[in-house]
Amino acid sequence: MNDDELKRTIGKLQTDYAEQLPGTVAQMEDLWRRLVAAQIPPSRLADLARMAHSITGSGATFGLPEASRAARDLELFLDKLKASGELPRPAEQTTVSALLAALRQAAVPT
Repeated sequence: MNDDELKRTIGKLQTDYAEQLPGTVAQMEDLWRRLVAAQIPPSRLADLARMAHSITGSGATFGLPEASRAARDLELFLDKLKASGELPRPAEQTTVSALLAALRQAAVPT
């Protein structure tokens, strides 16, 4: 593979990632809504934290460093919450919602 082919391949991977990221964030927001509505157990916070962790690691790699930072902020906050095994309190819910909104914004490439 020559340099031009490599650049095209990397560009394609970045484009694909950027296109699918808003859908992933939407899934995270849906999971959060279901958690807050007590439709699923609080233990599912770990799933949300895992999803944030994945974006933390991949966002910058695929050209979206702001998404990576926003996901990291969310991940760190969720890590504190998931240890309790309980549904987050209203103030914590507001914080998670705000962090998800920041991630949603960062997931849209400029």
